[in-house]
Amino acid sequence: MLRWSALGLAALIAAWLAAEVWRDAGAFAFLLLGLPVVVCLVAVLTSRSRYARWVTWAAAAVVLGWSLVLGLGIGLFFLPVAFVLAAAAARDDPDRQGPAGSRPLRR
Repeated sequence: MLRWSALGLAALIAAWLAAEVWRDAGAFAFLLLGLPVVVCLVAVLTSRSRYARWVTWAAAAVVLGWSLVLGLGIGLFFLPVAFVLAAAAARDDPDRQGPAGSRPLRR
């Protein structure tokens, strides 16, 4: 659920900033605004794999780095996305029993 929230937040921020960034950067706006959205999409698409936790940590690191690189402009708007991805990775416990009971609960 948190991965989907991060994706929605990233897409909402990108849509909100699109006109302003397009005027300033032109076609480069696709890269500026699209990278966090694509990274969040990768985290969502790999959420069912056994590497989901590590992919989500990597996605959080990439979005955090991207927001710091672009920190004087639009980057700080994507900082909450990095925090939501980090929360999703921290909450993803491989020992927790899944909704379908696919993983046994270890004690």
